Amino acid sequence: MKQRLFYIDYIRLFLSCVVIFHHTAISFGASGGWYYFSPVRLEGLSQLLYSIQMGIDQSYFMALFFFVSALFTPKSVDKKGIKGFLKDRFFRLAIPMLVYVFVLNPILIVSIYGMEAGYQQQLGPLWFVFSLIVFEFTYLFIRRFNLPCPNIKINSWTMGLFALLIGLLAFVLRIFVDTHHATMGIVLANFVSYIAMYVLGILVSRLNILDSSLDTTRSYKWLSIAVFTWLSMLAVASNNVEQTAGGLNYVSLVYSVWEAVSCVALSYFLLTMGRRYFNVAHKFFLPVASNSFMAFVIHPFPVVFLTMLMEKTGVCPELLIPITSVLAIVASFLIAQVLRGLLRKLNYYWV
Repeated sequence: MKQRLFYIDYIRLFLSCVVIFHHTAISFGASGGWYYFSPVRLEGLSQLLYSIQMGIDQSYFMALFFFVSALFTPKSVDKKGIKGFLKDRFFRLAIPMLVYVFVLNPILIVSIYGMEAGYQQQLGPLWFVFSLIVFEFTYLFIRRFNLPCPNIKINSWTMGLFALLIGLLAFVLRIFVDTHHATMGIVLANFVSYIAMYVLGILVSRLNILDSSLDTTRSYKWLSIAVFTWLSMLAVASNNVEQTAGGLNYVSLVYSVWEAVSCVALSYFLLTMGRRYFNVAHKFFLPVASNSFMAFVIHPFPVVFLTMLMEKTGVCPELLIPITSVLAIVASFLIAQVLRGLLRKLNYYWV
């Protein structure tokens, strides 16, 4: 991992776009929680199909975010030292999170619901940043013990065991806390895959085995497995949607294992395709990718305001979702570019 992994930048870009699409779809009636729900809403089959897409997104996109974040943590600590690393994390992660919680989030809430909503501090989508900070502090604590790094090998067998372990642990966790319960926007029931993928990212980085572990044929096989498990999950859960949230029942078990298989398969597929086809310094997409984190931070504003604008057009929600998503993606990245430029002029270089 000495040379720059351009495809990791593009995966961050892709995942940021998926997040924006995800929240836009929820705004128009797909399953999930968000700041604003449009009165123009999906119904019937359209709602079902978009909600299935939300489930597929949820199965992998945030877990993959944690994986790619962890890939660079060990080398960053090695290079900067613990104090330098903590300083970097403070300015790069903690400051944006605090600005969002205490400034941006209250402004957004008041903009939607009026002054009667009061001053509300919430993490919003920056629950990811908060969680990543906790993960990285945990890594620094464990690192002090100089534990030997296990010599793992990534192949179909280990991927299968990894997915099964994630699924079973998620099922057990969801017996006690289901996916409907959130604390500060953090859905603890989803954290098994997040923790597992973060730990995997640390190990892969330490062993320097990312590129050597990616195999195109294997990625297509796992994508096929994911499609099969999607169909199996639909057959089992179609009449028991509420039970997918958790509890001691077979639907939750099937859903948890499906989600883990989907996470491993789609993450591996995206990483493999990224390395094979997109590991180049593209003149347009590489600068755009550098705005991914800032776009992630500020995207609730374009998503909410464009949803409010587009719902008045009279267009059906099935079309409003892709149209509004594209507009929100473009707006988020343009605003991110402007904000990063302004911050750099103020000598704030951690963006």
